[in-house]
Amino acid sequence: MPDNETVDDEEEQTPVSRATKARKNSPATYAELLSANKREFDYATALLVREADLALRNTEVYSVTNKDQTAPSGDIHDYLSLSKYYWPNPKTESGLPYIRTDGHINPEIETVRDYRLLRTMVREVHMMGMAYHFTGDKAYMEKCVMRLKEWFLDEETYMNPNINFGSLQKGQKLGVRTGVLDMFTIFRVFDALHYLKQDPDWPKDLIPNLQAWFTRYVKWLETSTLAKVERKGNNNHGTYFDVQIIGIYLFLGRTEEARAVAQSGLSNRIDIQITGKGEQPEELERKTSWYYSVFNLQALMTLARWGDDLGVDMWNHEGPQGQSIKKAVDFMLPYAISGGEGWPVKNIKGFPLGDYLKCLQIAWNIYGDEKYLDAIAQIEPMIQKEMDAGNLKTISTYFCDMSTLFEGNRRGGQGLIWHWCLT
Repeated sequence: MPDNETVDDEEEQTPVSRATKARKNSPATYAELLSANKREFDYATALLVREADLALRNTEVYSVTNKDQTAPSGDIHDYLSLSKYYWPNPKTESGLPYIRTDGHINPEIETVRDYRLLRTMVREVHMMGMAYHFTGDKAYMEKCVMRLKEWFLDEETYMNPNINFGSLQKGQKLGVRTGVLDMFTIFRVFDALHYLKQDPDWPKDLIPNLQAWFTRYVKWLETSTLAKVERKGNNNHGTYFDVQIIGIYLFLGRTEEARAVAQSGLSNRIDIQITGKGEQPEELERKTSWYYSVFNLQALMTLARWGDDLGVDMWNHEGPQGQSIKKAVDFMLPYAISGGEGWPVKNIKGFPLGDYLKCLQIAWNIYGDEKYLDAIAQIEPMIQKEMDAGNLKTISTYFCDMSTLFEGNRRGGQGLIWHWCLT
Protein backbone atom coordinates (compact mmCIF):
# COMPACT_ATOMS: atom_id res chain seq x y z
CA MET A 1 0.00 0.00 0.00
CA PRO A 2 1.45 3.43 -0.92
CA ASP A 3 2.59 5.62 1.95
CA ASN A 4 0.11 8.37 1.09
CA GLU A 5 -2.84 5.94 1.41
CA THR A 6 -1.58 4.91 4.83
CA VAL A 7 -1.38 8.53 5.90
CA ASP A 8 -4.85 9.26 4.57
CA ASP A 9 -6.21 6.26 6.44
CA GLU A 10 -4.57 7.48 9.65
CA GLU A 11 -5.87 11.00 9.09
CA GLU A 12 -9.38 9.63 8.54
CA GLN A 13 -9.28 8.32 12.09
CA THR A 14 -8.50 11.65 13.75
CA PRO A 15 -11.23 13.74 15.38
CA VAL A 16 -10.39 16.70 13.13
CA SER A 17 -10.65 14.69 9.93
CA ARG A 18 -13.92 13.09 10.97
CA ALA A 19 -15.38 16.44 11.98
CA THR A 20 -14.16 18.05 8.75
CA LYS A 21 -15.79 15.34 6.65
CA ALA A 22 -19.06 15.65 8.57
CA ARG A 23 -19.00 19.43 8.15
CA LYS A 24 -18.51 19.13 4.39
CA ASN A 25 -21.50 16.78 4.25
CA SER A 26 -23.74 19.18 6.14
CA PRO A 27 -26.95 20.08 4.29
CA ALA A 28 -26.59 23.70 5.44
CA THR A 29 -23.96 26.33 4.71
CA TYR A 30 -22.46 28.23 7.63
CA ALA A 31 -24.41 31.33 6.62
CA GLU A 32 -27.63 29.29 6.68
CA LEU A 33 -26.68 27.95 10.09
CA LEU A 34 -26.12 31.46 11.43
CA SER A 35 -29.47 32.58 10.03
CA ALA A 36 -31.33 29.63 11.53
CA ASN A 37 -29.51 30.04 14.84
CA LYS A 38 -30.50 33.70 15.18
CA ARG A 39 -34.10 33.04 14.19
CA GLU A 40 -34.44 30.15 16.65
CA PHE A 41 -32.86 32.23 19.42
CA ASP A 42 -35.29 35.10 18.81
CA TYR A 43 -38.25 32.68 18.70
CA ALA A 44 -37.23 30.90 21.92
CA THR A 45 -36.65 34.22 23.69
CA ALA A 46 -40.01 35.58 22.58
CA LEU A 47 -41.82 32.49 23.90
CA LEU A 48 -39.88 32.69 27.17
CA VAL A 49 -40.68 36.37 27.67
CA ARG A 50 -44.35 35.78 26.87
CA GLU A 51 -44.49 33.10 29.58
CA ALA A 52 -42.60 35.32 32.03
CA ASP A 53 -44.92 38.25 31.38
CA LEU A 54 -47.94 36.12 32.23
CA ALA A 55 -46.24 35.18 35.50
CA LEU A 56 -45.40 38.83 36.16
CA ARG A 57 -49.05 39.88 35.86
CA ASN A 58 -50.36 37.02 37.99
CA THR A 59 -51.49 38.34 41.38
CA GLU A 60 -52.71 35.07 42.92
CA VAL A 61 -51.20 34.09 46.26
CA TYR A 62 -49.01 31.00 45.99
CA SER A 63 -48.98 29.41 49.41
CA VAL A 64 -49.84 26.21 51.25
CA THR A 65 -52.13 28.36 53.38
CA ASN A 66 -54.28 29.05 50.31
CA LYS A 67 -56.52 25.98 50.72
CA ASP A 68 -59.86 25.06 52.28
CA GLN A 69 -58.73 21.85 53.99
CA THR A 70 -55.71 21.15 56.12
CA ALA A 71 -53.48 18.13 56.55
CA PRO A 72 -54.33 15.63 59.33
CA SER A 73 -51.86 17.55 61.51
CA GLY A 74 -54.23 20.51 61.58
CA ASP A 75 -51.34 22.85 60.68
CA ILE A 76 -52.26 25.04 57.70
CA HIS A 77 -48.53 25.46 56.94
CA ASP A 78 -48.14 21.74 56.25
CA TYR A 79 -48.02 20.86 52.57
CA LEU A 80 -50.90 18.63 51.44
CA SER A 81 -51.61 16.81 48.19
CA LEU A 82 -53.87 13.89 47.34
CA SER A 83 -52.90 10.60 45.68
CA LYS A 84 -53.96 10.99 42.07
CA TYR A 85 -54.76 7.34 41.38
CA TYR A 86 -56.89 6.80 44.49
CA TRP A 87 -60.69 6.83 44.36
CA PRO A 88 -63.58 6.44 46.85
CA ASN A 89 -64.11 2.87 47.99
CA PRO A 90 -67.41 1.63 46.51
CA LYS A 91 -67.71 -1.01 49.24
CA THR A 92 -68.03 1.45 52.12
CA GLU A 93 -70.68 4.06 52.81
CA SER A 94 -68.10 6.73 53.56
CA GLY A 95 -65.91 5.81 50.57
CA LEU A 96 -62.99 5.33 52.97
CA PRO A 97 -60.32 4.18 52.76
CA TYR A 98 -59.71 5.20 49.15
CA ILE A 99 -58.52 2.48 46.73
CA ARG A 100 -56.02 2.52 43.86
CA THR A 101 -56.97 2.52 40.17
CA ASP A 102 -53.67 2.88 38.31
CA GLY A 103 -53.64 5.09 35.23
CA HIS A 104 -56.91 6.84 36.06
CA ILE A 105 -56.50 10.24 37.71
CA ASN A 106 -59.12 11.26 40.28
CA PRO A 107 -60.06 14.91 39.54
CA GLU A 108 -60.60 15.36 43.26
CA ILE A 109 -56.86 16.03 43.55
CA GLU A 110 -57.56 19.56 42.28
CA THR A 111 -59.61 20.35 45.41
CA VAL A 112 -56.30 20.66 47.28
CA ARG A 113 -54.14 23.10 45.37
CA ASP A 114 -50.78 22.88 47.16
CA TYR A 115 -49.27 20.68 44.44
CA ARG A 116 -50.52 22.85 41.61
CA LEU A 117 -49.36 26.05 43.32
CA LEU A 118 -45.94 24.61 44.15
CA ARG A 119 -45.29 23.51 40.59
CA THR A 120 -46.60 26.81 39.22
CA MET A 121 -44.38 28.80 41.57
CA VAL A 122 -41.31 26.79 40.54
CA ARG A 123 -42.06 27.13 36.84
CA GLU A 124 -42.80 30.85 37.01
CA VAL A 125 -39.72 31.69 39.10
CA HIS A 126 -37.61 29.82 36.60
CA MET A 127 -39.20 31.49 33.60
CA MET A 128 -38.92 34.96 35.12
CA GLY A 129 -35.33 34.24 36.17
CA MET A 130 -34.43 33.27 32.62
CA ALA A 131 -36.33 36.27 31.23
CA TYR A 132 -34.36 38.51 33.60
CA HIS A 133 -31.13 36.95 32.31
CA PHE A 134 -32.01 37.62 28.67
CA THR A 135 -33.67 41.04 29.05
CA GLY A 136 -32.26 42.61 32.23
CA ASP A 137 -35.77 43.70 33.29
CA LYS A 138 -35.71 44.10 37.07
CA ALA A 139 -39.46 43.55 37.31
CA TYR A 140 -38.86 39.82 36.81
CA MET A 141 -36.29 39.77 39.58
CA GLU A 142 -38.56 41.62 41.98
CA LYS A 143 -41.47 39.26 41.32
CA CYS A 144 -39.20 36.26 41.89
CA VAL A 145 -38.18 37.70 45.26
CA MET A 146 -41.82 38.08 46.21
CA ARG A 147 -42.74 34.54 45.11
CA LEU A 148 -39.84 32.91 46.96
CA LYS A 149 -40.54 34.77 50.18
CA GLU A 150 -44.25 34.06 49.85
CA TRP A 151 -43.78 30.28 49.53
CA PHE A 152 -40.86 29.61 51.85
CA LEU A 153 -40.32 32.45 54.31
CA ASP A 154 -43.14 34.91 55.03
CA GLU A 155 -44.74 34.42 58.43
CA GLU A 156 -48.29 34.18 57.13
CA THR A 157 -47.71 32.01 54.06
CA TYR A 158 -44.59 29.84 54.55
CA MET A 159 -44.51 26.08 53.99
CA ASN A 160 -43.16 23.80 56.70
CA PRO A 161 -40.00 22.03 55.42
CA ASN A 162 -41.46 18.56 54.99
CA ILE A 163 -43.87 16.61 52.79
CA ASN A 164 -45.36 14.42 55.49
CA PHE A 165 -48.78 14.68 53.87
CA GLY A 166 -47.92 14.45 50.18
CA SER A 167 -50.08 12.08 48.10
CA LEU A 168 -52.41 11.54 51.04
CA GLN A 169 -54.94 8.77 50.54
CA LYS A 170 -58.17 9.87 52.15
CA GLY A 171 -58.87 7.87 55.26
CA GLN A 172 -55.18 7.79 56.25
CA LYS A 173 -53.37 9.93 58.80
CA LEU A 174 -50.10 10.35 56.88
CA GLY A 175 -49.07 10.79 53.27
CA VAL A 176 -47.23 8.16 51.26
CA ARG A 177 -43.73 7.96 49.85
CA THR A 178 -44.80 8.98 46.34
CA GLY A 179 -45.62 12.46 47.63
CA VAL A 180 -41.89 13.14 48.02
CA LEU A 181 -41.74 13.45 44.23
CA ASP A 182 -43.92 16.60 44.38
CA MET A 183 -40.84 18.74 45.06
CA PHE A 184 -38.46 17.31 42.48
CA THR A 185 -38.63 20.26 40.05
CA ILE A 186 -37.17 22.60 42.68
CA PHE A 187 -33.82 22.64 40.85
CA ARG A 188 -35.44 25.03 38.38
CA VAL A 189 -35.53 27.63 41.18
CA PHE A 190 -31.86 27.05 41.91
CA ASP A 191 -31.04 27.52 38.22
CA ALA A 192 -32.87 30.85 38.21
CA LEU A 193 -31.12 32.01 41.38
CA HIS A 194 -27.77 31.75 39.62
CA TYR A 195 -28.80 34.67 37.42
CA LEU A 196 -31.08 36.58 39.76
CA LYS A 197 -28.52 36.93 42.56
CA GLN A 198 -26.22 38.88 40.25
CA ASP A 199 -28.54 41.90 40.26
CA PRO A 200 -27.17 44.66 42.54
CA ASP A 201 -30.61 45.06 44.12
CA TRP A 202 -31.03 41.39 44.94
CA PRO A 203 -31.76 41.00 48.71
CA LYS A 204 -28.53 39.78 50.27
CA ASP A 205 -30.28 37.76 52.97
CA LEU A 206 -32.64 35.85 50.67
CA ILE A 207 -30.36 33.03 49.57
CA PRO A 208 -29.02 32.40 53.12
CA ASN A 209 -32.61 32.27 54.37
CA LEU A 210 -33.59 29.88 51.59
CA GLN A 211 -30.55 27.75 52.37
CA ALA A 212 -31.65 27.57 55.99
CA TRP A 213 -35.09 26.35 54.86
CA PHE A 214 -33.60 23.73 52.55
CA THR A 215 -31.14 22.59 55.21
CA ARG A 216 -34.17 21.64 57.31
CA TYR A 217 -35.97 20.14 54.34
CA VAL A 218 -33.03 17.99 53.21
CA LYS A 219 -32.71 16.72 56.78
CA TRP A 220 -36.29 15.53 56.42
CA LEU A 221 -35.39 13.88 53.08
CA GLU A 222 -32.49 12.08 54.77
CA THR A 223 -34.31 10.91 57.90
CA SER A 224 -38.06 10.56 57.39
CA THR A 225 -39.49 7.10 56.81
CA LEU A 226 -41.46 8.27 53.79
CA ALA A 227 -38.38 9.70 52.07
CA LYS A 228 -36.21 6.71 52.92
CA VAL A 229 -38.70 4.35 51.28
CA GLU A 230 -39.03 6.64 48.26
CA ARG A 231 -35.26 6.73 47.87
CA LYS A 232 -35.17 2.94 47.60
CA GLY A 233 -37.67 2.90 44.73
CA ASN A 234 -36.44 1.03 41.66
CA ASN A 235 -38.51 3.13 39.28
CA ASN A 236 -39.03 6.79 38.41
CA HIS A 237 -39.66 7.63 42.06
CA GLY A 238 -36.16 6.61 43.09
CA THR A 239 -34.64 8.40 40.09
CA TYR A 240 -36.48 11.64 40.77
CA PHE A 241 -35.52 11.41 44.45
CA ASP A 242 -31.90 11.53 43.33
CA VAL A 243 -32.62 14.42 40.95
CA GLN A 244 -34.23 16.34 43.79
CA ILE A 245 -31.64 15.74 46.51
CA ILE A 246 -28.62 16.39 44.25
CA GLY A 247 -30.06 19.78 43.30
CA ILE A 248 -30.57 20.67 46.94
CA TYR A 249 -27.13 19.42 47.99
CA LEU A 250 -25.51 21.59 45.32
CA PHE A 251 -27.58 24.61 46.37
CA LEU A 252 -26.30 24.08 49.91
CA GLY A 253 -22.69 23.63 48.79
CA ARG A 254 -22.62 19.96 49.83
CA THR A 255 -20.87 18.85 46.66
CA GLU A 256 -19.36 15.58 47.88
CA GLU A 257 -22.77 14.34 49.03
CA ALA A 258 -24.22 15.25 45.64
CA ARG A 259 -21.38 13.42 43.90
CA ALA A 260 -22.00 10.31 45.99
CA VAL A 261 -25.64 10.25 44.91
CA ALA A 262 -24.67 10.60 41.26
CA GLN A 263 -22.05 7.87 41.57
CA SER A 264 -24.53 5.49 43.17
CA GLY A 265 -26.93 6.20 40.32
CA LEU A 266 -24.76 4.16 37.96
CA SER A 267 -25.71 0.95 39.74
CA ASN A 268 -28.88 1.96 41.61
CA ARG A 269 -30.63 3.61 38.66
CA ILE A 270 -29.14 2.59 35.30
CA ASP A 271 -28.09 -0.99 36.09
CA ILE A 272 -31.24 -1.82 38.06
CA GLN A 273 -33.87 0.06 36.09
CA ILE A 274 -32.81 -0.70 32.49
CA THR A 275 -32.32 -4.12 30.86
CA GLY A 276 -29.64 -4.97 28.33
CA LYS A 277 -32.28 -4.48 25.62
CA GLY A 278 -33.23 -1.04 26.92
CA GLU A 279 -36.58 -1.86 28.54
CA GLN A 280 -37.49 -0.23 31.83
CA PRO A 281 -39.36 -3.12 33.50
CA GLU A 282 -40.82 -1.20 36.42
CA GLU A 283 -42.29 1.41 34.08
CA LEU A 284 -43.60 -1.25 31.69
CA GLU A 285 -45.69 -2.62 34.57
CA ARG A 286 -47.78 0.54 34.63
CA LYS A 287 -51.03 0.86 32.69
CA THR A 288 -49.67 4.05 31.11
CA SER A 289 -46.44 2.24 30.32
CA TRP A 290 -45.34 4.53 27.47
CA TYR A 291 -45.80 7.67 29.57
CA TYR A 292 -43.86 6.27 32.51
CA SER A 293 -41.06 4.90 30.32
CA VAL A 294 -40.57 8.40 28.90
CA PHE A 295 -40.98 9.97 32.36
CA ASN A 296 -38.21 7.87 33.86
CA LEU A 297 -35.99 8.43 30.83
CA GLN A 298 -36.35 12.17 31.44
CA ALA A 299 -35.28 11.61 35.05
CA LEU A 300 -32.27 9.52 34.04
CA MET A 301 -31.15 12.19 31.57
CA THR A 302 -31.56 14.93 34.18
CA LEU A 303 -29.55 12.81 36.60
CA ALA A 304 -26.88 12.35 33.93
CA ARG A 305 -26.70 16.12 33.55
CA TRP A 306 -26.05 16.43 37.28
CA GLY A 307 -23.38 13.77 36.78
CA ASP A 308 -21.69 16.02 34.21
CA ASP A 309 -21.38 18.75 36.84
CA LEU A 310 -19.98 16.27 39.34
CA GLY A 311 -17.53 14.29 37.20
CA VAL A 312 -19.71 11.17 36.94
CA ASP A 313 -20.29 9.97 33.37
CA MET A 314 -23.76 8.46 33.33
CA TRP A 315 -24.32 9.05 29.61
CA ASN A 316 -21.76 6.46 28.54
CA HIS A 317 -22.04 4.05 31.47
CA GLU A 318 -22.89 0.45 30.60
CA GLY A 319 -24.01 -2.10 33.18
CA PRO A 320 -23.00 -5.77 33.29
CA GLN A 321 -25.68 -6.70 30.74
CA GLY A 322 -25.11 -3.62 28.60
CA GLN A 323 -27.69 -1.46 30.41
CA SER A 324 -27.42 2.20 29.44
CA ILE A 325 -29.37 5.39 28.94
CA LYS A 326 -28.74 5.13 25.20
CA LYS A 327 -30.24 1.64 25.16
CA ALA A 328 -33.38 3.02 26.81
CA VAL A 329 -33.65 5.69 24.10
CA ASP A 330 -33.09 3.10 21.37
CA PHE A 331 -35.69 0.67 22.74
CA MET A 332 -38.45 3.26 22.49
CA LEU A 333 -37.41 4.72 19.12
CA PRO A 334 -39.20 2.35 16.68
CA TYR A 335 -42.43 2.59 18.67
CA ALA A 336 -42.26 6.37 18.61
CA ILE A 337 -41.91 6.35 14.84
CA SER A 338 -44.70 3.80 14.35
CA GLY A 339 -47.17 5.48 16.71
CA GLY A 340 -46.83 2.67 19.24
CA GLU A 341 -47.40 -0.22 16.87
CA GLY A 342 -46.07 -3.42 18.40
CA TRP A 343 -45.50 -1.95 21.88
CA PRO A 344 -44.91 -5.11 23.94
CA VAL A 345 -47.14 -4.42 26.95
CA LYS A 346 -50.49 -2.92 27.83
CA ASN A 347 -50.70 0.84 27.45
CA ILE A 348 -53.62 3.20 27.87
CA LYS A 349 -53.82 6.87 26.88
CA GLY A 350 -51.81 6.53 23.70
CA PHE A 351 -48.24 7.35 22.71
CA PRO A 352 -47.69 11.12 23.09
CA LEU A 353 -44.36 12.10 21.55
CA GLY A 354 -43.63 15.60 22.86
CA ASP A 355 -41.50 14.59 25.84
CA TYR A 356 -39.83 11.72 24.01
CA LEU A 357 -38.83 14.17 21.27
CA LYS A 358 -37.04 16.26 23.90
CA CYS A 359 -35.14 13.16 25.00
CA LEU A 360 -34.33 12.30 21.40
CA GLN A 361 -32.92 15.76 20.72
CA ILE A 362 -30.71 15.52 23.77
CA ALA A 363 -29.61 12.02 22.74
CA TRP A 364 -28.61 13.35 19.31
CA ASN A 365 -26.48 16.08 20.88
CA ILE A 366 -24.87 13.68 23.35
CA TYR A 367 -24.33 10.61 21.16
CA GLY A 368 -24.42 11.95 17.60
CA ASP A 369 -26.25 8.86 16.32
CA GLU A 370 -27.65 9.67 12.87
CA LYS A 371 -30.77 7.57 13.43
CA TYR A 372 -31.82 10.06 16.11
CA LEU A 373 -31.60 12.92 13.65
CA ASP A 374 -33.64 10.95 11.10
CA ALA A 375 -36.29 10.27 13.73
CA ILE A 376 -36.36 13.91 14.83
CA ALA A 377 -36.97 14.90 11.21
CA GLN A 378 -40.05 12.64 11.23
CA ILE A 379 -41.43 13.45 14.67
CA GLU A 380 -40.77 17.19 15.02
CA PRO A 381 -43.15 18.25 12.21
CA MET A 382 -45.92 16.19 13.85
CA ILE A 383 -45.37 17.94 17.16
CA GLN A 384 -45.22 21.35 15.48
CA LYS A 385 -48.52 20.61 13.73
CA GLU A 386 -50.12 19.81 17.08
CA MET A 387 -48.77 23.04 18.56
CA ASP A 388 -49.99 25.07 15.59
CA ALA A 389 -53.45 23.52 16.03
CA GLY A 390 -53.51 24.45 19.71
CA ASN A 391 -53.52 20.83 20.86
CA LEU A 392 -50.13 21.19 22.54
CA LYS A 393 -48.56 24.13 24.31
CA THR A 394 -46.16 25.98 22.00
CA ILE A 395 -42.61 25.62 23.28
CA SER A 396 -39.08 25.86 21.96
CA THR A 397 -36.29 23.50 22.99
CA TYR A 398 -33.63 25.72 21.45
CA PHE A 399 -31.99 26.76 24.73
CA CYS A 400 -32.03 23.15 25.85
CA ASP A 401 -30.37 21.94 22.66
CA MET A 402 -27.70 24.65 22.65
CA SER A 403 -26.89 24.10 26.30
CA THR A 404 -26.58 20.37 25.71
CA LEU A 405 -24.03 21.00 22.97
CA PHE A 406 -21.96 23.31 25.15
CA GLU A 407 -22.27 21.59 28.51
CA GLY A 408 -23.73 18.09 28.20
CA ASN A 409 -21.28 15.22 28.77
CA ARG A 410 -18.60 17.69 29.87
CA ARG A 411 -17.27 17.85 33.37
CA GLY A 412 -17.72 21.11 35.20
CA GLY A 413 -20.56 22.56 33.16
CA GLN A 414 -23.47 24.18 34.96
CA GLY A 415 -26.46 23.26 32.80
CA LEU A 416 -28.25 26.29 34.20
CA ILE A 417 -30.53 26.69 31.21
CA TRP A 418 -31.30 23.21 30.11
CA HIS A 419 -31.96 21.27 33.33
CA TRP A 420 -35.57 22.42 33.15
CA CYS A 421 -36.36 21.40 29.58
CA LEU A 422 -36.99 17.79 30.55
CA THR A 423 -39.57 18.60 33.23
